[in-house]
Amino acid sequence: MNVSSVATVRRRWLLLAVGAGALAGALPVLLLLSPVAAAALLGGLAAAAVLVIGWPFSAVAVLIVAPLFTHYRIDVAAISVRPEHVAVMVVAIAGGVQLFVQRGRLRWPAAVWLALGWWAANLVAGIFFSPLRASGLQNGLRVGASVVAFVLILNLIPDRRQWWWAVWLFLGMGVAEAAYGIVARALYPMGVNLGVQVAWNFTEPIPFGTFEEGNLFGSHVASWALVLLMLVLVSGALAWSVRRRVVLVVGLLVLLLGLYLSLSRAAWLMFAAGAVVVWVVYRRERWHQGNRLLLALTAIPFVILLVLAVVPFLPSSWPFADRLQSFLSLSSDATFSARLSDWSLALRDWQRQPLTGWGPGSFADIHGLLRARPAWISNLSLRLVQETGFIGLVLFTAFVAALLLPAVGVARRQERLDDRSALLGLIIAYFLLLVIAYQSTDGIWLAASWVNAGLIASGTYVFRQAS
Repeated sequence: MNVSSVATVRRRWLLLAVGAGALAGALPVLLLLSPVAAAALLGGLAAAAVLVIGWPFSAVAVLIVAPLFTHYRIDVAAISVRPEHVAVMVVAIAGGVQLFVQRGRLRWPAAVWLALGWWAANLVAGIFFSPLRASGLQNGLRVGASVVAFVLILNLIPDRRQWWWAVWLFLGMGVAEAAYGIVARALYPMGVNLGVQVAWNFTEPIPFGTFEEGNLFGSHVASWALVLLMLVLVSGALAWSVRRRVVLVVGLLVLLLGLYLSLSRAAWLMFAAGAVVVWVVYRRERWHQGNRLLLALTAIPFVILLVLAVVPFLPSSWPFADRLQSFLSLSSDATFSARLSDWSLALRDWQRQPLTGWGPGSFADIHGLLRARPAWISNLSLRLVQETGFIGLVLFTAFVAALLLPAVGVARRQERLDDRSALLGLIIAYFLLLVIAYQSTDGIWLAASWVNAGLIASGTYVFRQAS
């Protein structure tokens, strides 16, 4: 351990000692006033100790795990607080203290500035153009929590080793989420509901695990599956043990089963498209990629025609077949018709406020209840223009470009096949999450996709610094 590392550890223990001293002084009073408050304070101190001692990976772990529990929230007055909001706030405060004590400097690539600019567009629209200013401000702050999570992950991962720890944790939690959804679906017929929904327009039980709802569960399971698929394909060329390869394959199978049970058509399309891209690019050699791309472009039309020809003859009692058959009758599909109606309303709103939009969450404020639920825009592109107008759409598109284009360049230059594959897998998964899955059921207002973006940005940084 070098001198700077020793000094850092001493500072951390000093902070813990100060906190313990303050607690010791306040604890007798708190025990008299409220034993529950005293227990909460003790638990908070223990969590803070773990966070500080394991810094920075402990903070990254908190930011990766918390966004998985989006289904659970606490209403404080008129504000809904999710675990990811608490996690971002705690890590940001702890990170600010660490930054001040160590006199560190933040990383500010172009993607960070553009993400913050998009957040600013949400705040401005929410404060000045939202029908309900208080609601617009609250929703703007929620959006900001996701952006801050992205910035924190970028700055908290110092090197390649800890980046790989974060990637494995990200994938491991994804497999755990899929496994939980599978167990929830298996127990549902027994009268135990651990995380299963039955929609108004589709009676088949759909697991959502700990996510907000079933489509988002399926979309993110598909994103994890694409990253694991990339690693499984290249594992034969790596000096990885047989045990690790078996674990990867088992994890991928769990994710694929969770994806199937989600019955999310957009998630299925996302994975199918991503699997083709992964298959094309997983080999480094350009001629291999060219041959595979040509083969894919030739075969895909025939595969689509074959599926369309076979699907009508499958028993509609199979949920999988029923969902595939719905592609052939979208005009009469209740979900698709409802989304078209909502999208039409969102376009009309945008035409009335084309430059700035109406602010985050304004669709519900304008239209109230639709189909007995708060109005909601399911399409990411329409959400961007309705809430932040043309300005927000440009800023978000620029953010995605500034994030992914440098990452692709860095990934292609990596000599290590595992580094190249993991970073490319994250890039493909994130891009298709935005352009396919989130165009059907948007989740940009949650932190889960921003964690993926943070891992891409941090991987780009640490690999660029190492080269």
